[in-house]
Amino acid sequence: MKNDINVRKLHNAGISHTTAKATYMRRFEDPRNTLAAERTKRPCKRFFAGYCKFQLLCNFGHYTEKQLKQLEKIVSQLKKKRFKMKKSFQQNKKRNLPPSLQFMNLAKLKKTNLELDWG
Repeated sequence: MKNDINVRKLHNAGISHTTAKATYMRRFEDPRNTLAAERTKRPCKRFFAGYCKFQLLCNFGHYTEKQLKQLEKIVSQLKKKRFKMKKSFQQNKKRNLPPSLQFMNLAKLKKTNLELDWG
């Protein structure tokens, strides 16, 4: 490819580059968002017939029922994991930490007299 700004702009705006970028970025998407989006789509006739040139940019779904169930399972596991992490965070709050690392008690802070005479 010619190293020219206009050629690069055309390439980056093209369908092949856009689908490759979407495929790459799809790895980092939250499975909950992917599941919600795929549930609303109707199945893609082209994809299930063999080939859909739009790939991830297609307005129709490319997931089979089996794949959607696997995605639902992943989402439920993530929910459980997040709940466990939240629970362990709350338990760690109760540990004896040095004063600089302890969580601030706002009620106690409001009672504090901040107007001190420094001598």
